[in-house]
Amino acid sequence: MCAHQVVETRPSGSRIAALLTWVGGGERRELGERHERSAHAIAGTVVILNAVLAWLVSTLALVEAVRWPLLAVVPFTLLFGMLVGAITRAIGSGQARGLPGVAGRGLIAVAVGLTVGEFAALALFSGAIDARLEQQAAGNADSVPAVVQASNSLAQARGARVALDHAVDSARSRRDAALVVARCEYHPSPACPQTRITGVPGSGPETRTANQVLADTQRELDTAVAIRERQAPRLDAQISDDEHAVTRARHTAIADADRGLGVRWVAMGDLTIASAGALMLRLLAIACFVLLSLLPLILRFWRGETTHDRHARARAERERAELRA
Repeated sequence: MCAHQVVETRPSGSRIAALLTWVGGGERRELGERHERSAHAIAGTVVILNAVLAWLVSTLALVEAVRWPLLAVVPFTLLFGMLVGAITRAIGSGQARGLPGVAGRGLIAVAVGLTVGEFAALALFSGAIDARLEQQAAGNADSVPAVVQASNSLAQARGARVALDHAVDSARSRRDAALVVARCEYHPSPACPQTRITGVPGSGPETRTANQVLADTQRELDTAVAIRERQAPRLDAQISDDEHAVTRARHTAIADADRGLGVRWVAMGDLTIASAGALMLRLLAIACFVLLSLLPLILRFWRGETTHDRHARARAERERAELRA
């Protein structure tokens, strides 16, 4: 029988088996042996599993990185999963010409597995990444312009309120000092400040001067207290409003902080560098998906040359012969 002779048509079997065989890089009608069909079906199962897992982990990773609803993310990740499946199928099917061809397919499989593995690691560390980004956003919130502006307004209001209290306290201190001098000037005693009084008792000129100073300081105190009573309620309300404004600005700054895919990937790198266990888990996820991407190529070498491969090679040789003729 010639190598390019067409084999007789065989029953196609179940649709699922035919689909798995095709996804595995074979054509069920051209596979002459049961073990060949099984080998291609296993490879197809691996390809579909890789595509489904790629779709799943990319969805879990992206839904945390974008502010889109899940239904808006799924179509894009589905395309990514289909692309991974198509690349994985191409890696495990067709003719690999020599060692360079095999090495090239292997490198592509490693790149695909590395990409999907990183998505899987992002999904695994999602909670820890969120906590780290939240901490970073809280630490950087004070430098956001809106927070700085609200904080400056709050500081000014608090400063004005403190100034009112300071003015009252200073006026009271001066009044108290003037009261001591006035009393001691009228009736000196050993407890009086000797350097600030004449020491002559009675209501002389110094006593009248001390009483005038006392009256002036009392008026200053009354004025300071009146100003505080008039302005303090407004400043207290402004301080309360500014405190709420600062809180809202901080919450907005934290909520609007960048949580994109690149930032999450950098945060994951920091986490895995800081923890050996996290690093091992990340490397394990990458290794699993690299192996899953390489598995169709490995299965292809394990099953050897199939009827489908021989027919394909025979057709190619026949076409080259016809072109040369």
